Parts: sequence; C-alpha cells; structure tokens
Amino acid sequence: MAWLEAAGEEALAVHYGPVWEGDDYASVAKRIARAFAGEPWTLVVHSGAGSLAQAVTAATAPAAVIFVDAILPHPGRSWLETASRPLAEQLRRLAVGGLLPPWNLWFPSDPLPSLIANGEQRAAIAAELPLTPLGFLEAPAPAPPAIEPQSAYLQLSGAYAAEAALAEARGWPVTRLNLKHLAMLTHPQEVAGALRALMPAIGC
Repeated sequence: MAWLEAAGEEALAVHYGPVWEGDDYASVAKRIARAFAGEPWTLVVHSGAGSLAQAVTAATAPAAVIFVDAILPHPGRSWLETASRPLAEQLRRLAVGGLLPPWNLWFPSDPLPSLIANGEQRAAIAAELPLTPLGFLEAPAPAPPAIEPQSAYLQLSGAYAAEAALAEARGWPVTRLNLKHLAMLTHPQEVAGALRALMPAIGC
C-alpha cells in the first residue's frame, strides 16, 4: 500500500487468501479486524472483496467503508449468484480440490495484459495472485450489521458502472475515474488522491 502511504495515509493491506476450508465470512472478517483492533480506521475494499464488507463491519467498527471498483454487499446470496450463469458454471468446472486457479485464469483470455501494460509489473502481479477457495464464492453472504458505517464508492472502470450508480442511488458519495480495474497499480497517485478526497464526505 505504498501508494497510499506516499499520499500521507497509514495503510495496511490484509490478505485473506485460500483459507476457506471449514471457514465462513465471520471468521475471515475477524482475522481482518484483528489487524485494526482499537484503532479508528477506514475499510477499503476492491473488486470481489466487496462481499466481505458487511462481515468486517460486524466484526469491528471501521469509521467508514470505501468500495473501489467493487461489488456491493449481497446479504443472503453467494458471490456466484451475483455472477453471470456462464461465469459461475465456468468457475465450478475450473475448481480442483476446492480451489480455483488465480483470478486472471478464470476467463477465456487473460485480462491482465489489457489492465497492466508494463510487462515486468504484470509478471510480478501475476506471480502474487492467490488460489481462490470455491467455498468462498459459494457461501451466502451474511446479513448486514445493525449499524452500518458511512460508505462511499470509487469507480475505476466501466465494468463497475452499475455498482457506482446503485451506490449513488443510496445517497453515497461517488467518484468516477476513467481508468481501469487495477488502476491502484498503474495510476497510484490518482487513486490515492481520489480516496483522500472521498474521506471528508464520509466523516474521515
């Protein structure tokens, strides 16, 4: 998270990885929450991690949540139920021993070249992509906490226009950048600046 630290923010990236066997949303959320125990903080979720937002806020109390090109919470439904039927079927076919290959291999063609032009950076990112437990994508998301923190949405790509529009309809502050889904890697200053600009609007 050097790009946020360079913008003057203390930041910690939490990796929840392939740990789903015998696990659920709440226990994953508690592991994430332990990293921030006792400190006021803002939860920033990207992409599919939007599924975890409500579980994390139930396990601890972030000051606010910012969704960055992320799916919105879907209580009572699994991640696979929010995906298109062809994608859901494809992922079930790809799973081996309950684990999916790295995210960039879920599709007929690898999306990373279109998202990260720099070959060296792209290779480094690809090497870090974890396997994903299919159980995480099949588990119904929990109900929202009784009191939800203020939320905002930062749209990076056209693929998340619908989520940004829904966030706006809920009255959340929304910022739209004409970038790409992994813009925090390719345009870190712009993304960090947009996050910092959203924070006052949600009381941070």
